[in-house]
Amino acid sequence: MPKTADPYKIKKGLNVMDLENYITYHFTVIANRTSRGASALFRKEFGVGVVEWRCMVMLAMQEGVSAARISEVSGINKSLVSRSLAKLEKLDHVEDYHGSTSRKPRLLQFTESGRSLYGEMVERMLQREAKLRQGLTAKDLNELLRMLRILFDNTDQLDRLEYHIDLAHTKG
Repeated sequence: MPKTADPYKIKKGLNVMDLENYITYHFTVIANRTSRGASALFRKEFGVGVVEWRCMVMLAMQEGVSAARISEVSGINKSLVSRSLAKLEKLDHVEDYHGSTSRKPRLLQFTESGRSLYGEMVERMLQREAKLRQGLTAKDLNELLRMLRILFDNTDQLDRLEYHIDLAHTKG
């Protein structure tokens, strides 16, 4: 069985991160590069940023969605989601779900202009996704997605670990 690539090397008695084998590094760089490019593209072409885009993805998936649900699914801070939804509402791209303003939590849906904007944006994102997938076979993609789902599920364990570490520090 092959040896696992360690995310660090010992150098002068210290654990020094080996970025080539450090999973978090790769995720961070890929996420930063794709988000930075998407944000610049969206602001220039569509007048909205990447967080608004992520909100729109959720609205396309589920009309009548709350800021809390978007935050939960996307991993974006709820206050940032709320500000992005307020911007989309100001631009007349979202509105109250079926006109109801009395519902708590507040649920939102696309307006016609929001649905149209999403349609334009999704085409550009699919072009970017195709570029990102270049060089990967269907088998590669299926295996990558399988592994990413495992890592995604493992992030719950990270949250629990950090919560327990925080509790230990507050008790001391």
